[in-house]
Amino acid sequence: MCIAIMKSENKKISKTTLQRCYESNPDGAGFMFADNKELTVKKGYFTFKEFYKEYKPHENKQVLLHFRIKTHGPIDKNNCHPFLVNSGLGFIHNGIISGYGDDKQSDTIDFNKSILQKIVAKHGNMGLFDDPMVELIENVIGYSKLVFLDRHGNYRIMNEQKGSWHDGVWYSNSSWKKPEPVTYTGYDWTKQGTHRTSLPVAAKDSCSLAESDWVVCNEDYDYGIGDDTVTIKKGEWVEVENIDSKSKTCTLITGEYMNPTIFTKVPLSVVESWDDAESHSYNKAFDF
Repeated sequence: MCIAIMKSENKKISKTTLQRCYESNPDGAGFMFADNKELTVKKGYFTFKEFYKEYKPHENKQVLLHFRIKTHGPIDKNNCHPFLVNSGLGFIHNGIISGYGDDKQSDTIDFNKSILQKIVAKHGNMGLFDDPMVELIENVIGYSKLVFLDRHGNYRIMNEQKGSWHDGVWYSNSSWKKPEPVTYTGYDWTKQGTHRTSLPVAAKDSCSLAESDWVVCNEDYDYGIGDDTVTIKKGEWVEVENIDSKSKTCTLITGEYMNPTIFTKVPLSVVESWDDAESHSYNKAFDF
């Protein structure tokens, strides 16, 4: 679901890391920076070579960067990030904002027109930086992250805690990282015919979960309270968005294309040991 990056001034991101971000999110790249009290937006790059050539002269500046994976709207320059709320304020977005967007425009464009531009028209640019407004918008956007930059270089990250800082750079998810090798056991591809049916199975006495892994639940798990309770069924496939090793919990996302369901603070025990793959029907999300 894309990656949004906030890079502080005089901090550098290696070419290798940027290329990894692009290859993981190849549906259009862009970046934005403030200079001499003006915002400059450069976007619509569909090869890494083209993107890096334009970005390189600005690598020491404070920059917002975005690498897109299409959800709503076509793959074109118009749907690439960053977007301007007005001439003095722009932003980038990572995630899916439920209820916004269609086949013609992304959820980000729709949310900007329907919500952000109206807020700024009434309360000014800094209205989006006020804590009460930030809290209100965070409640609306769910797990999404928004990063704003104005023409003076002021920035604000909504749902900042759902991303992470590394050496002066904030990343909205982990797709910038070099994948770590994961050892799987107990899987025989030859038994699955011609379908890409399921993922390798981890040994039951080990926990080799990583962010962006697809995993299968090994038990029914009730999420929520009262009438808001949702059950994650045994055998259901979900994606690991985030892992908290201290609390031994994780954030899981279902595989729906348009409006995935997000489950936070799910015990690792729900997914860290898996049943044998043959006991589950194949995951249709992987049946291309």
